[in-house]
Amino acid sequence: MILFFYLVITLAATVLLLPVWADMLRLAGHLETNFRGRPIPQSMGGIFLPVFLIAAGWARWAELVSADFVDRSLIVVLGLGILGLLDDVWGDGSSKGFGGHFRRLVFNGEITTGLIKAVLGFVVALWAVTGLPGFFLLVFLRAAIVALSANLLNLLDLRPGRSLKGFFLLAFVYMVLVPAEAGVLLLLPLLLAAFVYLPWDLSGRGMMGDVGANALGGMLGLVVVLTAPSWIQALYFLLLVLAHLLAERLSFTRIIAANPFLSFLDNLGRQQWEK
Repeated sequence: MILFFYLVITLAATVLLLPVWADMLRLAGHLETNFRGRPIPQSMGGIFLPVFLIAAGWARWAELVSADFVDRSLIVVLGLGILGLLDDVWGDGSSKGFGGHFRRLVFNGEITTGLIKAVLGFVVALWAVTGLPGFFLLVFLRAAIVALSANLLNLLDLRPGRSLKGFFLLAFVYMVLVPAEAGVLLLLPLLLAAFVYLPWDLSGRGMMGDVGANALGGMLGLVVVLTAPSWIQALYFLLLVLAHLLAERLSFTRIIAANPFLSFLDNLGRQQWEK
């Protein structure tokens, strides 16, 4: 019954708050132009923050998940999500990737909003993983997994639904490889909220923004850190590093378009909305 209410609360909160959040963004004038040339709400992923806050409150009160895990999750989802929202609103998108921000700092002496978000995001990740068992330097590796995982979904968020599909795929792989109840329970609210929001993204009625990508990716990284064995954490870290190195030199969109299977997954669901 406790789990049932956990799911019901999450779904109800998402369904009720999603149109309200969209209207608030329209009233605030926080819009971007979609592929049809129409202005649509940006930062729709902000809906994940209050939904997760409500679900986490229930999970903590009902002792569905340990209070320590819930508190660390709130730090990641709210902390990284708010940083993403600030970057959505005031960010300078002229530089892409860590390399672009670093080059502007070194050669032009400019501190970009993206660089500030990356530094503060790592601080938030450090806060979330500090105190976990292990030797001192391990805390930095764990924080890197959380921060890079959040940024990975940002890198994918270039086409409708792509970042969400990446989240679903990585979460599925995690649940297959790591039979940890706590991790699955922590991911459930975001999985449900993302699934409810998915048609909005696929149809170009809203853009998820950094706020959503940060919250989803950061949470995925945190559950890996909290529940996965060391070899999976190391493997995920290497995957994240490789993805970021590729992103500095290659276009994910071109890589996906050149692979029939990846292209099929990328277009899945999107084409029916675009017709």
